[in-house]
Formats: sequence, structure tokens, C-alpha cells
Amino acid sequence: MANEDKAQSLVQLCAKSVCKDMGRLEQQVWDLPASLIEELLPFLNIFYLERIEEVAVRKGLSTTSVWLRIWMEVVKYKPLGSKPVKDWRQKFLEYLFHCVLLRKSLAEDNPRLQDPRFSALTLGARYVQRLTLSSHPYGAVRLATDELRPILEILQGTVTQLKLHHFSQRSHEASMKSMTLLLHRLIHHGSVHTLTIINCDKAIPFILIRVLRMSAGQLDLEMREDLGVCFCCDRESDVKLQSHGLQRRCCAQQEKETVATTKDSGKNSSGVLQPLPLQEGKGAANSCKRLSDNRFYTTHAKWPRLEQGVEAGECFNTLEPSTEGTPSHTATPQSSQDLGGERILFRSITALEVDLSSTIIPELQALLPSWVSLCSLDLFGNRFSEKSDLLKVVAALRSLCKRPEGSISALSIDSVFCPMPITAFMVNLLSTCPKLETLSLNFDVEEEDRLSPPQPIPIDISLTKLQVVFPDDPIQLQVFLSVLRIAQSLQHLHLSWTSNQGFGTLLLTLIESNPNLCWLTLKGANLSACQKEVICFLKNSSLQGVDFTDCRLFEKNKVEFLGKLVDAVKGSKTLKFLHLSKNRLGNKGLVTLAELFSGNPTSQIEHLNISANCILPDGLLEFGRLLEQQPPSSRLLLDLRQNPLDRDPGTAQQAMELLRRRCQVVGDLWNSRAAFADYASVM
Repeated sequence: MANEDKAQSLVQLCAKSVCKDMGRLEQQVWDLPASLIEELLPFLNIFYLERIEEVAVRKGLSTTSVWLRIWMEVVKYKPLGSKPVKDWRQKFLEYLFHCVLLRKSLAEDNPRLQDPRFSALTLGARYVQRLTLSSHPYGAVRLATDELRPILEILQGTVTQLKLHHFSQRSHEASMKSMTLLLHRLIHHGSVHTLTIINCDKAIPFILIRVLRMSAGQLDLEMREDLGVCFCCDRESDVKLQSHGLQRRCCAQQEKETVATTKDSGKNSSGVLQPLPLQEGKGAANSCKRLSDNRFYTTHAKWPRLEQGVEAGECFNTLEPSTEGTPSHTATPQSSQDLGGERILFRSITALEVDLSSTIIPELQALLPSWVSLCSLDLFGNRFSEKSDLLKVVAALRSLCKRPEGSISALSIDSVFCPMPITAFMVNLLSTCPKLETLSLNFDVEEEDRLSPPQPIPIDISLTKLQVVFPDDPIQLQVFLSVLRIAQSLQHLHLSWTSNQGFGTLLLTLIESNPNLCWLTLKGANLSACQKEVICFLKNSSLQGVDFTDCRLFEKNKVEFLGKLVDAVKGSKTLKFLHLSKNRLGNKGLVTLAELFSGNPTSQIEHLNISANCILPDGLLEFGRLLEQQPPSSRLLLDLRQNPLDRDPGTAQQAMELLRRRCQVVGDLWNSRAAFADYASVM
């Protein structure tokens, strides 16, 4: 054993020595066997670890565990959120980029983050998918400098999401220009498709308005003056569009004298140059004129639309004019602006997530009707200045949905006040926007407006996914059921609903009217009074997944109902996900559930969530022994979190060892006594 430990130590010493001399030995290291490269990985600095990734993958190795270890060494804790991290390399290098950009020191105590031959900012930029600007404009100012121009060019191709979080931009001329340039480069020339604005109350309104307008593809005269010369616009691109056979050229900045002569003719009452429909003008073939500084502008030209084959990250502000017939006005991620004879196409984002405020609402109302590229809109917050503000946004959406080229298909409204009952608002919204495919609503409804007359039901809607969190009071059930009856394409239904009645009717309606439903989630519902309808629903649907979280399923006739539930699930050929969290299943109920995997036929369940179900270690051990005798046919994912397994750690460990032979187990170190004490303290 001592010799084995000594041999291992020698391998580690050699690996460390090689890693220190990677600048000279890198090519030779790539040719090493997989077993030796695996020994080297934990000792490489981040620059060589990133460079060796392709070689490691070819040799059947993964660097994920090494990147996770580096994350924990530097950050000390895993990122918050329920979504698992799929790529720890990308996650860490994106984090590193933001720290280096803001000059936060990370490398002092960790030599693996240092190497004089490489730039951490350049390396990190290649992995930044979400760029976050927060607290102060320092990061934006740095990225707009000539020194970091190469970094900004990299970000144009990598950043797909731009997030403003606790942003407090100062009204300073230099920072204003930097912010304008950054947005122009990332949105109009780059790959950004999602903008998130959250907790930006301290930002001056002018900044938020500018961000929204540029995101919608607008660039008014004042923005252009702040922008100055954009070298991306300034340079000429000779890239060919293969699908059109047309030569594309980047847009040029107008001379200030030319811009000045068009201030009065090109803008509306708000001073914003609105997108104009593309029109064919005479003499289009001769409309491209070369200026003395080799920049281009166009007059009265007609521009062909960009097809989906064009890369989002490419620089495409203008196309060469075409003399063919006028193209139809179709939804594309560009806005057309006419600046004193210059026709420019700017990209605009397709997904907007915004924390509503008195500054944001009127601007959204003005921008939405012409924001035809917008596909997804997520509104959250509870700071509406007036009850009618939400309806103003809906009115703007109505104008957008009336346009045949409008792209809006997903809408989410969360934690806001609604001036009418949620069912009435939902019907009104679907009548306004019948093309919506995804709708999520979570309202705080005001007391005096809860009683509202029923609304007319739309004839046809396109919903495939509906998520509604109902308030803690009676709803207009028949109105809601009428919506379900016409939603023939509905595939996902998620309801959080604490009412004690109506669920039996709801389940029967789903059987009759929604044959395409593949996932149902009910949270907080009282299903103890409609156990018969639950069994009927499971037997007569083609669900792939069902989630009955905190639904009091086993409150009555527990043994009898569990037997029927097991039979119904085993009889389903499609059901693979069964979530029964927070239903007080207990040990006896868990043992009964083991019958899902015995007999003939067995169930098709691949994911069983029995978290927070008062399961004790001895019951889990018996369940594990039953699975040993009748193992699941497929690899089962078993969620056991928030069960009081700490009451008998030895038995719990034994049960876990049994289960891990047959299942993939998700557990936690839940302290049941502390949780109960916290619960009792607030009772």
C-alpha cells in the first residue's frame, strides 16, 4: 500500500512539473495516452485546461469535474436556482469575465487563474452567453474603449442575453455614449436576442427608454450623435448572401450635415424615428452613392428582406438595392429607419423580460405596436402606477397582434395587480392575441374588482402551454372551462389553485376536450374529494407526465385509493413522470408504490418524485428491498428530498446503498428537526 501511495505521489509530481512547462510541452502532452492526460487535468491552469478540451473529448475524457472543482475553489458555493448547470466550463469562464471586467481580483490566491502568456478577459469573452450590467456603468465604459475593441468583437458573436440588474447608470456624457455604443454593437450588430431589465428603479428614466428603443431596432438622431463613428458600421463587408446571390454591405454613418437637415422631416412627435415599411423607389439601381471616405448611404432604395439563413451575429445593416418587385412586409429581426435618405436595417431583440415601472409602461405602450420581431414578452413586478396600466399594455399588444407580420407567441405576466378577475382577463387577452401559444398568468387581484361580468369566449385560440396561478378566492370556473374546451392544441397545463371545488369537473373536461394534453401540473389543489375523477383521468388520457404537488391525494381512503392509483399508472403506456410531492405518503404508502415495478405489466415510470412525504428510513429500506426483488425496467430517477431520513442515519444510509444499485437517487441533507422548529415558530 505504501508503494502504491508513493507511486501515486510520483505521478502527481510529474503531472505538476509538466503543467508548469506547458508552454513548451503542450503539443507532446496532446499525444499522451488518455490515462496520463486524465492525471494532468486537475493541475492545468484554466488557459491550458480550455485548450486541451477538444483533445480530451476525442480521447473519451471529460473536464466537467475539474471545472466544477475550480468553481468551488474560487466562488465557494454553487449558483442559486433550480436548473442544473450543464456546462461548468462555460459557467465559470463567464463568471471570470465579469469579475475581470470589473477588476475584481480573483487570481491573487489561485495560480491556476494566472498565466502571463494569456488574457483572462479574452478567454472569458468567448464563453459569455449572458452579459450582466449592474450597479454602475464601469463595465460598459471599459468595453467601449479602443483598448477592448477586440473583446467587444468577440462578445458580438457570443452574447445572446443582455441583463440589466440593479443598474444605476449615471447621467454622464461619457458613460452615456459608451452605453449607446455597447447596445448598438451587441443588439444591432451582434447576436443578442433576449433583454432582461430587473430592479433598475435607480436608473435614470432616459437610460431605460434608450435601452428599450434600441432593443426594438430604433436609433434616433440623438442616439446617432452619441454613437459617433461605429467601426462595425463603418467598414465595408463583401460577404455574399448565398440564398439571394446579393452582395451585402455594412451601413455607413451619415455626415452630420446630412443628419441635421432631416431632423424635422424624419421623426414623429416624440422625436423617435419610427420603422417605415420598405418601399420601392425609382432609380433604385443607381441609389447607392460612395462618399469621399468610402462609406455608403442610400436614397429611396428598396431592400430585400433577410432570410433565416443569415447568421445573427453577422454585421448586416444594409443590403444593396434590388430592382425586383417589392417584397412582402414580413416579420424579420430588423427594423427599417429612413434617416435623411438613408435606409438602414437594424436587428432587434426577440425576447423581452422586464420589471415594470412607471417609466417602462408608457414606453412599452409606444413600442409594442411596431415591434414585429418580438416573439416572447415577460412582464413582472407590482409597481403599476394605475390600475389601467396593464390594460394599456394589452391594448398595445392588440395592435401588434393585428399586424400579419407580428411574431408574438409567448406572454408571461407575474406578480402584478390586475383590474379584473384573472379568468376575465385571460379571456380578454386571448381574444386580443389569439395567436399566443404560451401564456403564463400570476396576479394579485384587487378586492373591489373581483366580481366582473363574464367575457365573450374567443372562437379559436392557438394555446399549447397554459400556466395560471389563481388567487385564494372563488374563480369563474365555467369561464375557465370554456377556454379549455376551445384550446384543442393544449399540450401543457399548469395550475396552482387552492380552491376546494371544481377539480372533478376540470379533470373530466380535460378528458373530453384536450386529447393532445401531455403534461398536467396541479399544485395546492384539494383532490381528496374527487379521487374517482383522478383515476378516470389517468386511465383515459395520453399523458407523459403528471404533477400532483400538495394535493391532499391520500387524505381519504388511503389504502384503497393507492391501489387504484397504482393500477391506473401501470395501465398507461405513455406516463413516464409521476410527481407526488407533499402528499403525506408515509412509509406504508411508499411500500404500496413499489408495486408500480412488479407484476405484468409494469409501469413505464422513469421519474418518481416522492419528496416531502414524511418517509422514514425504515420505510425507505423496505422500499429498496422490494426494488431489489423487482427492479424497474428502465433507469429510474427517484427524488427523495425533504424527507426526515436524519432520524436514523444508519438505516437511511443502508437504504440509499440499496436504491443506488437500481436507481438514480436525488437526495439532500435535510434537517427535519430544524425545519419543524422553523415551522412551529411561525404558527
